[in-house]
Amino acid sequence: MTVIEVLSLSKSYQLKGSNFARFDALKNVSFSITEGESVGIIGHNGAGKSTLLKLLSDVAFPTSGEAKVVGTFASLLEVGTGFHPDLSGRDNIFLNASIIGIPKKEVGEELENIISFSGVGKFIDEPLHTYSSGMKLRLAFSVLAHLKTDIIALDEVLAVGDSMFQMKCMERIFDFKKQGRTILFVSHNLSAVKKLCERTLVIESGEIVFDGASDLAIQFYLNNQKTSGLNNQFLKELTNHCTTKNATINLNIEQLESNVEFDFGLNISDPSGNQLYHFSNRFIDQRLIPENGKLNLKLDFNHSLKPGNYSVSIYLGQNHEELAWMENVTELVVPPYNPYGFHNPDAIQSAMIADFNISTT
Repeated sequence: MTVIEVLSLSKSYQLKGSNFARFDALKNVSFSITEGESVGIIGHNGAGKSTLLKLLSDVAFPTSGEAKVVGTFASLLEVGTGFHPDLSGRDNIFLNASIIGIPKKEVGEELENIISFSGVGKFIDEPLHTYSSGMKLRLAFSVLAHLKTDIIALDEVLAVGDSMFQMKCMERIFDFKKQGRTILFVSHNLSAVKKLCERTLVIESGEIVFDGASDLAIQFYLNNQKTSGLNNQFLKELTNHCTTKNATINLNIEQLESNVEFDFGLNISDPSGNQLYHFSNRFIDQRLIPENGKLNLKLDFNHSLKPGNYSVSIYLGQNHEELAWMENVTELVVPPYNPYGFHNPDAIQSAMIADFNISTT
């Protein structure tokens, strides 16, 4: 049974500062999703992914076209969507559930489970504006995870929050799949998309440019990267150097807000989009404070990668908000490495090389 039918859906916005300029966030998008499907949605920032989910969630309304949804629909969009900053966490659970259309009685039955899963119990009666972005996300996901709806839409649920909670999120999302619920999954984590979704839509400049099997969609997406990190207003210079065992990545970042804490993240992925390494100043409790709006960063690390080319993606944030997410902005090239007599490094089927011994007993 078809549970989502999107027909010639378009959304345009009037740009500020001009009486004529308009931005087309979505352009004549059409597709259908059947009951129980898990469908990934990938694309660059600004491609139209979040706009699509907002239209399906009735958070925004289309300029033209229509979207038909059969069954109850719950979505987790930007952090804080469906919450009120002046209400307590407890009150926001009931508010968020009412927006989804869940009866108060059902919420009451699951209330303690929701609070426990979120991990914010100590602050549950504090106003939401005192919560961090991660706390808001945990609470929002916990509401969605415990209230049964037919269709679930998730927008970058793994982008905020600590690694342990991200694991809990993914475990629960796979539970949704086992239950036969329909899932729409927007994520930059291509490995997670590939594992969860059999089918993936690739959106570029407001249009669906690929709709098919997830592995093929991811390969299409990676082969058609057009983002240039050095065209980004914040990243002015990016260089890297890699040996068989060590790597250094240098970044010059400008146009930041001075004396305001800065967040930096960097992913290294294989040619199939599987994330192999993730680095963040948050992992080592290192505070980065720009002076005069600038930061020069140097990332040094040891690696165990086999010879080959690996894509580098970079996250820049400030004030708990994303400044830039640059996918496949450069390549890390690992030179030939032949510790065990392999004549062809490509014959090594793993992504990593480890020193090891084989003995007989």
